[in-house]
Amino acid sequence: MAYITVETGLDLGTKFLFEKSAYFLGLLMADEQIIVKGERYWIAPVRHNPKQYDEVELEQHYNIVKALGEDLNKSGLTHFIGYYKNRGVKFEKFNAGKNGFVTLFKQLKADYSLDELIEDIQEGLRNSSGEVKRAFLVGVFDGRSSYDKTYKFISLDIENDKLIALLDNLFSDLGITTNVNSLYSARKRDNPNAKPRKPQIRIKYLDFLKKVGYISPIRFSKSTVELGNVTIVELDDILLGLKAIR
Repeated sequence: MAYITVETGLDLGTKFLFEKSAYFLGLLMADEQIIVKGERYWIAPVRHNPKQYDEVELEQHYNIVKALGEDLNKSGLTHFIGYYKNRGVKFEKFNAGKNGFVTLFKQLKADYSLDELIEDIQEGLRNSSGEVKRAFLVGVFDGRSSYDKTYKFISLDIENDKLIALLDNLFSDLGITTNVNSLYSARKRDNPNAKPRKPQIRIKYLDFLKKVGYISPIRFSKSTVELGNVTIVELDDILLGLKAIR
């Protein structure tokens, strides 16, 4: 199979768009950067709030992502957050006891932005196979999304309009309808002095679990806990550790 090539302002470890590189590109949509020894790196984060994760499941996820990074020469740049913090690296969003791990991707172009990254990859993604599109979506939601058990949505805070449009198109390609809770229509918090809710993209959880799925054992467990006896489908042929339901 001939893979589509992409050119970006990051050291992706490959020029080819395939399932593993698409997964990490999905994680990189978090749009978070750090400085290490004067060099700017983008991080592909997996992050959990305190007391909302299982240490064993987090370790399982870490080992899978580390293995996925081998083909991109990124396995040695995948570490738990404590590894980098102990070396004086500061992470803006790993605060208040949050835990997880990151994979680092060096920025090669000066002043490179998420808008530019999306521009660089969106045509390739739209022209890729369903498996590559799925792998990208898994990455986007694997590290930071949440399950709303009240309304039965898988949701993710997103403030970038280009990313919302890209995700909407990719989900549509897989036959999934999204619900975008925009900055202007987002529900207001009960406390008028609290920060406003961020825009969200939301997907009916059964659609997501059947047609996309998770590598994260923590997020997969949380979103399936109320389903009772379901058939779990292991999709290692797409991505190591990927699970869905049917």
